[in-house]
Amino acid sequence: MRKVYTLCVALGTFAGLWMMQAQEKQNPNFTGGNVTKLDEGTKATIAHFRFDPGSRTKWHSHEGGQIILVEEGVAHTQVKGGPVIELKAGETTYAGPGVVHWHGAAPDKGGVQYNVTRGGITWLDEVTDKEFRATPKK
Repeated sequence: MRKVYTLCVALGTFAGLWMMQAQEKQNPNFTGGNVTKLDEGTKATIAHFRFDPGSRTKWHSHEGGQIILVEEGVAHTQVKGGPVIELKAGETTYAGPGVVHWHGAAPDKGGVQYNVTRGGITWLDEVTDKEFRATPKK
């Protein structure tokens, strides 16, 4: 019985060390230093949305933040208290954890976005037409 227990402990230790080495092993596709993949226990969610002209989200925030990448067309976004920002295809923005914001299309142009989030979403009030139609910072 003692030999079986010792063998199990040894195998468990070896497997743990092997996994650590596998994670720390230098990836041949990266150069110039060590690159470590972070696993923080929170899965990212990637959503792909087409916003028709004039459409937008409500004010909201994300527990782990949100990255917005405009794939095509035009997008508008705003952090609460800041200016409306216009984004075009290939441009990105980031709203950090707990930062209240909205995003959507321009009033007269649609757009497609990839939205990457982590954690829960807190939905708030609708974005008013006055807020939405404010002149964007380009």
